[in-house]
Amino acid sequence: MFVILILCVTAQTSGHLYFHTVQSVCDIVKQHVTPGHTLVVSYSMPAHSSIVTPNKSTHSQVLHSHHNANQKVREEVFSYLQPSEDWIQLILAELNKIVAWPLLSFDANNEMEQTAPSSSTCAGYVLLSSCQDRKAVVHDIRQQVTKLRNVWEWNPRAKFVILLKGIRDINAKFLAEDIFAELWTSGVVNSVVLIPTLDTHTATGTMSIMDAYIWLPHLLVGKCTHVKDAFLQNRWVLDRNNTGHFLHNTSFFPQKFPRDLHGCPLTVSTFDLPPLIMRTKTTEVDPNNIIYDKGLEIQILTELAKSINSSLKFRDTPPDGGKWGWDLGNGTWNGLTGEIASRYSNISAALLWYRCHLVREIECLRPHLIDKVRWHVPCAKPYPRWTSLTRVFKLSLWLGFITAYVIISVIMWQVMKITSHIFTKAAQNQAYASLGKCLLNFWAIILEESASNNPPNVAVVRAVFFAWVLYCWAINNVYQAYLTTFLIDPGLEHQLSSEDEILTSEIEYSTEKSVIFIYPGLQGTRYRHIIVTEDVQTAENRVEKGTLALLFSMILVQYDIALDYMDADGKPRICYIKDDFAFNLVTMFVPKGFPYKAWYDEVLLYLMQGGFVNFWWEELKYTATLQKAGDFNLPSGEYIALTMKHLQSAFYFLFLGYALSVTSFLLELSCQYRKGNKIKRIERKRN
Repeated sequence: MFVILILCVTAQTSGHLYFHTVQSVCDIVKQHVTPGHTLVVSYSMPAHSSIVTPNKSTHSQVLHSHHNANQKVREEVFSYLQPSEDWIQLILAELNKIVAWPLLSFDANNEMEQTAPSSSTCAGYVLLSSCQDRKAVVHDIRQQVTKLRNVWEWNPRAKFVILLKGIRDINAKFLAEDIFAELWTSGVVNSVVLIPTLDTHTATGTMSIMDAYIWLPHLLVGKCTHVKDAFLQNRWVLDRNNTGHFLHNTSFFPQKFPRDLHGCPLTVSTFDLPPLIMRTKTTEVDPNNIIYDKGLEIQILTELAKSINSSLKFRDTPPDGGKWGWDLGNGTWNGLTGEIASRYSNISAALLWYRCHLVREIECLRPHLIDKVRWHVPCAKPYPRWTSLTRVFKLSLWLGFITAYVIISVIMWQVMKITSHIFTKAAQNQAYASLGKCLLNFWAIILEESASNNPPNVAVVRAVFFAWVLYCWAINNVYQAYLTTFLIDPGLEHQLSSEDEILTSEIEYSTEKSVIFIYPGLQGTRYRHIIVTEDVQTAENRVEKGTLALLFSMILVQYDIALDYMDADGKPRICYIKDDFAFNLVTMFVPKGFPYKAWYDEVLLYLMQGGFVNFWWEELKYTATLQKAGDFNLPSGEYIALTMKHLQSAFYFLFLGYALSVTSFLLELSCQYRKGNKIKRIERKRN
């Protein structure tokens, strides 16, 4: 709940009025500031002034009270108050006597100490100002709130006490409205303004000291713009016993944001991002009216809007081109993150990775998805089919086979030379009499063709011949068993399989610009050659062509693959490595202090527990698969018919053999022709 207490006290106020001003502050703070949490006191003093708090601290110091909370404040002390610093110092002292909270004092002329992101928040704020006219008061409050907003502990839902001293005679209602409007820009909506009353006498016999004004942003049914009008809610009065109290027992902080907005719109920052935000339309009546009506997060946003009976009004794509947004270097962000931080929208959605630990001005709803950051790499290309005949065996096996072929031929040749001197039959059979004939006959055995002439009927010769036949039979069986597989599926070349391979290879690697600011380690020396891009579509095209590796969202890239990067066989043309770079919670951003955050978190929990988010997500993936299935060219049965494409390697080697045969034939003709000419020349010389 946003709770603001604003006390306005004139410069001529007596000590009696000062006393009851502080009493009203303490009364409301004690009722509404959560005990045990920090209470911040902020003031803006002239440069020559200084404030000494009870523990001698002057800036951003925590005061732990050890006084009796029931000790009465003497009115005589307040009757002597004139300088602003004395007035503020005694207010700090009185607040410090209440032992319910630690007290933090802050001079708005200084800067709040920057701290690391923390889950702790301040439960209350007391803002003190000594300005006199209306514009100066509003400006001073704006300056103090701006300074307080620049720390992680800033809490728009806390209780605020804004005490104004020395203002002139002005319209209290108009001043309260200006303060309400200023606080609204910082996300503070529940507010009470206590202003010294002009008419001190009441019909009940009491004396009115202060008027309490509040505002309700959704008080009027059907009025969608926030209501700035202030109205009187209560009064601080003195009874006949000179005791101060509020006249009515009413709440200063009623429920200001109902669960029924009567169709009032919530502004959504997003952009077209399938499969989460899809199907953009423009109405004929209003071309600037952007409509998204499909996608996972559109369905979630629709349910969130239904839960409070509101409509959705979509902003156009961020004009700065930032999409998800990144840090501009001066504490501001662009893109969707910047629009929420600047409070241009009520909520943003577009596969937003959790980054609320990086941006002070935003809050994250309950995560509804888990995304993975992956390296997407070119898929391994298939080996050329013409290599199928040779890829059955590795090079080492081919070399071993050829070596065995030559060695066995030499052995056969030598065995024949020896046996021809011993056995007459061996000498008569000239089929293996030379090394060339041995090579030729053994080559025929490799091709499972009959060898010329039977080997000599000698045991040693036939043993060598039989050993080679058995060897070739084993090799041929293995070769032919695997050859068909290689003809159908030639296999894939090596694919990048780890981040180290990507970084050490010659391929370029890239990521989307916003990823750099979520993972600062990507700016280190390990990734010094990384290319930052804002055009993910172009990067995906390069990955498909094999010239880039992309570090990006698994959800987005996998959806793009299903739609645009599948081949005719239904296989992806973009792959990824198995080791994920990181995991990310997918959430939606709201401005800090968004009043419906707790309710939206509850609705999201119901949607996830009921299985609706998972059901919608699976339905989207199934629909995308069906849309692309018509383009697939899958086999009609279990078996695949061999085509010319599968057997191209056999034809390549056939044509290569024909070419070698023709070349050999032409060489033989050339040699015979030259030999004939040489004989003729010799005969002519003899004649």
